[in-house]
Amino acid sequence: MPLVRIVSFEQVATVLDSIDMEAILTSQAQAFHAYSLQKTQTPQRIGLDTDAHSTLIMPSRINTLTSVVKIVSVPKTNSKDGLPGMTIVLDNITGEPKGLVNARLLTALRTAAGSALATRAVFTSKQGQSSQKLTLVVFGSGAQAKAHIQMLAHVLPQRIQEVVICNRSLPRARDLVEELEPQLPSISIKAFSTGTGEIYPEGIPNEDELKKIVQRADIICTCTNSRQPLFPGEWVRPGAHLNMVGSYTPEMHEVDQTLIRRAFTIVDARRECEEEAGELILARKETGDDGVLVEIGKMFNKTGEFDKAHFPVQIAQLPVTTFSLSSTSGSPLDTSGSPLSEAARAKTLTPRDVSIFKSVGIAAQDVAITALVLDTAEQMGVGAVVPF
Repeated sequence: MPLVRIVSFEQVATVLDSIDMEAILTSQAQAFHAYSLQKTQTPQRIGLDTDAHSTLIMPSRINTLTSVVKIVSVPKTNSKDGLPGMTIVLDNITGEPKGLVNARLLTALRTAAGSALATRAVFTSKQGQSSQKLTLVVFGSGAQAKAHIQMLAHVLPQRIQEVVICNRSLPRARDLVEELEPQLPSISIKAFSTGTGEIYPEGIPNEDELKKIVQRADIICTCTNSRQPLFPGEWVRPGAHLNMVGSYTPEMHEVDQTLIRRAFTIVDARRECEEEAGELILARKETGDDGVLVEIGKMFNKTGEFDKAHFPVQIAQLPVTTFSLSSTSGSPLDTSGSPLSEAARAKTLTPRDVSIFKSVGIAAQDVAITALVLDTAEQMGVGAVVPF
């Protein structure tokens, strides 16, 4: 009779506290690499739909690691505490279950790890930006938003100086600000309500504030299940990088086609994005070109190390943002504070002048993060072991 280790939500949190963040990033880079080299088995996920949520069933195997089946429910409204789910880990020899791991924390963590790997690669590869201070703007205030802020602060230490959390309701965004401030004391963290225009901690409504926030962002993370673009694509400054992780069906669109046409795009998985990423599906339908250059797994080697030789040169050569933006009009200003001339503006803009990492999530990520957590739980003696 097999013994199954059951690791609860609280126990997963305890285990994660003992795992170095770089170990998580390495495990995810290895998973992406294995997927891109076709060393995984990732059948198309299947789903069940209710009025309240969609349930996704995702089997996967990394041939050099293990096999899992993940079941996760995605609420029709944004979830603050992560997506309810569990992952069953199978024994490599017998095929019997060996672990049942609560996946609520792991879904957000592995997704944010993919964005962090892409973002670090982008800013590592761009010349002239090694010391530039950065503004991070995050849409959403749930577990994905929280994990993205924590992960990006880790991979860009001392560089992110400001974080703005944009959410329809201010209270949820404010709660996340208050949770993160003690963890990230060197970063200015604010909340903005896209519904009312209120700002926390200032609390002064400003109808133009969203435009100003987007225009000064160096990094934008969209962590919502929106079916409508969150902001006009022309607001995004040249050289900015976006991580888009919220949309996962053809009907969902977190950004508009103006922005997609401006972007060189890295994806987690070409096949899945061709079938599930609404923004990219629409781009191919309208223009025949979605701007996708490479899968992220091609940018890392089998040990999880970044391979700069396989990073897209088009993104490495994107313009470095050396101008500021007017606080009133949002127009580019030169170093003296005067509006840029038309000739100078033309030099900052190219047909594709921003970068995107688009992730719909691949089950190989779940294999890697769950195996890491289960192995660590076994070493720590955490979890209930029961005959099955």
